[in-house]
Amino acid sequence: MNAYKSNTRLYMAMVAAMLIWGISWPSAKITGRYADPELIMIWRFIFAAATMTFIMFFMGIKSQFPKKSLSYVIIAAIFLVGYNYNYFKGTQIGMASLGGIIVPTMSPLVTYIFVSKIFGKTIHRKEVAGIILGMIGGLILLRFWEVNIQSLLDSGNIFFIMAAVIWAGVTIATQKATTELQVLNFSLWLYLFALIFSIPLVPWKSLLTVFQFDWIYWINFLIISVGSLGFGTTIFFLTTMKLGSEKASSFMYVVPTSAMGISAIVLGERIQWSTLIGGILAVTAVYLINRK
Repeated sequence: MNAYKSNTRLYMAMVAAMLIWGISWPSAKITGRYADPELIMIWRFIFAAATMTFIMFFMGIKSQFPKKSLSYVIIAAIFLVGYNYNYFKGTQIGMASLGGIIVPTMSPLVTYIFVSKIFGKTIHRKEVAGIILGMIGGLILLRFWEVNIQSLLDSGNIFFIMAAVIWAGVTIATQKATTELQVLNFSLWLYLFALIFSIPLVPWKSLLTVFQFDWIYWINFLIISVGSLGFGTTIFFLTTMKLGSEKASSFMYVVPTSAMGISAIVLGERIQWSTLIGGILAVTAVYLINRK
């Protein structure tokens, strides 16, 4: 019974986290109007690490250096830097609503395929059907009948595809780090290492220009850093550590709904039929893969 209640609370927290992730897509689009991805990215890691430090202090949790899991933390941090660059670059160029569908629906499928290959897991018929359906959904999302290299670059979709693949790496590395680290410790060190790895990319001359931006920037920045990365991603990591990378990834189907809705309201983005149909197919695919 206690385990059931614990999982129920975790599921509720995970749904809330995924809703915040969805809201973060249009917020990333808005912050991208003020600065380049590299600048937003390093400040995002700074604020996320500060959020973790505050939470750990408040909860009386001591920082523990990841000795045994260091390699996995470093790998996850490198992937996280790559993900964040593609996340911001994609929303800067393309539609936030489309990114909020492509990444959350494609990443669980990529994660499942990677986990199956790495850990030698047997793939069943319904899972094969889910993967095929997900690929079809992904092609429709990308409007494959219009696709060429130039259109992928111009639309920003290439960055969303890269983000989906890279996030699968973050998820798997997180699961591998479960043997030693408590989730808040993992999140803190992940953000600190990501901060270090993003330093060579930073335009130092404009590092402090963020403090000249208006309140619209800061509200949206706090959503993507404290809300999305500090709270949302930490809950995702906790779910990954307790339930596994495949189960955690399946919650990402909640993101497209909030991403589409908020993008339409705040940014005035028109939802295309290909986005709806492709998103529905991709969500169905994730359901098939995770259905027992």
